[in-house]
Amino acid sequence: MSGHAVVVLGATPRELRPLARALRLRPEPVEDLPAWRDDRVVAVAVGVGPARAGAGAARVLDAVAAQRVVITGVAGALDDSLEVGDLVRPFIVVDVRSGVVRTPSTPAPDGGVLATVEWVHVSGKGPIGGRDVRLPAGTTAVDMETAAIAAACEAKGIPWDVVRAVSDLAGTLTQEVASLLRPDGRADIFKAAHLVLRDPRTLRRLVRLGLDSARAVRVATGAVVSELTAADTGRPPAG
Repeated sequence: MSGHAVVVLGATPRELRPLARALRLRPEPVEDLPAWRDDRVVAVAVGVGPARAGAGAARVLDAVAAQRVVITGVAGALDDSLEVGDLVRPFIVVDVRSGVVRTPSTPAPDGGVLATVEWVHVSGKGPIGGRDVRLPAGTTAVDMETAAIAAACEAKGIPWDVVRAVSDLAGTLTQEVASLLRPDGRADIFKAAHLVLRDPRTLRRLVRLGLDSARAVRVATGAVVSELTAADTGRPPAG
C-alpha cells in the first residue's frame, strides 16, 4: 500500500473489537483513541455523536496516512423493509444538523438515505437530549457519526464508504432505553438498574437490544472483513 493504510472508523470499541480479532490486529492507540492495527489496516474508535466522531476522525487522519476510510458500526432502521442485521450501504448520507449531503465513493444505487443525527433518535418521538429534528425525505436509517466522519475525510481528499448494520427497528427503541446511552457509547448502568426496578419489562428490552446490537456488529464486521480481503486478493467481496 506504499505506506498507506485502510482506516476503519467506528464510534465505540465494542463495534471494532470483533474486527480486530478477525484481522489479528494489535492494540495500539492512535492520538489517545482506542485503536488496533497492522501494516495494512488501522481501526480506531472515534467516539459517539457527530462532534466527537468528527473531531476524532480529523485527528486520526492527521496521524495516519490513509488510502481510504471505511465507516462501520450499527444503525437504526426507519424503513419497514429492513430487519435487524441487514447491511446499510447508503446511496447518500445527510447531516441533519446542516442539511449537507455527502456521497460515498461507491454509493449503493438502492441503498437509500442514511441520516446522521446529533442525538439518539426514537421513531415518531424525535431525538433524545436535543431539539426536535426533521429527517430528510426517504431516510431509511439513522446513525450519529457517518456524516461528520465523511466531512473529515473529504477535507483531506480521502475516499470513504459506509458499511453498517441494523441494530434496532423503527418503533422498538423507547425514550427511556435510548436515554441510557452515555457520550462514550456505554450504557449508564445505575440508570438502567433504576429503570428495571421501576418497570421490570425494561430488562427484556435491554437484553433484546444488546443481542440485536451484537448481531449487527457481527454482520458489519463480516462485511468489512470481506471487503478488505477482496481488496487484497482482487476478487469481489462475498455477498
